[in-house]
Amino acid sequence: MKRTHRGLRDHHYLRTVALTAVLLLGATSCSGEDSSPDGSSQVTKADAKQAASAVQAGLKAHSDGDLDKAETAYDKALKYDPTNKFAFYNLALIDEADENYGLAETNYRSALETDPKYGPALFNLAILRTKDDPKEAISLYKSAVAGDAKDAAAWLNLGLLQRANGDKASGNKSVLRAVALDSTLQDPAKR
Repeated sequence: MKRTHRGLRDHHYLRTVALTAVLLLGATSCSGEDSSPDGSSQVTKADAKQAASAVQAGLKAHSDGDLDKAETAYDKALKYDPTNKFAFYNLALIDEADENYGLAETNYRSALETDPKYGPALFNLAILRTKDDPKEAISLYKSAVAGDAKDAAAWLNLGLLQRANGDKASGNKSVLRAVALDSTLQDPAKR
């Protein structure tokens, strides 16, 4: 039976669910001369090209809603480049669609092992960690906004979480920053 994309858990926080495309710069920075997670070998340029091609095929299948085909393509990308953050990130999105949050967390963390500043993985991992470890989630959001100070959604989620954990002053500043960056956002406390 073919899996198709289902809705993700409802949260009070904004969520990033866009597929991550491999840009020319991104493909170069996450492959080429990187070593594998165990440090045993380097990814060749030919393998990096194969991985990028597999990720592109995965993105096509993913956007068409064919999660089985997308998952197979992302797994193939990781065979060529075991540090491909785009493959790990998009596998995490599939895991979330399947409500397999533990595996999604593992895949987000794998993407972050390759690129600790990878904003989409930081953001989505923070959402997953909000309930179980709000302090880690706050730290992840802070890393996300440190990497992209114009990420209004991350600022808003950070602020809401800070408020919920008793740091009202910081929370208010973060929410105000979010609203200043994106006028379509509203402070839920003012509704």
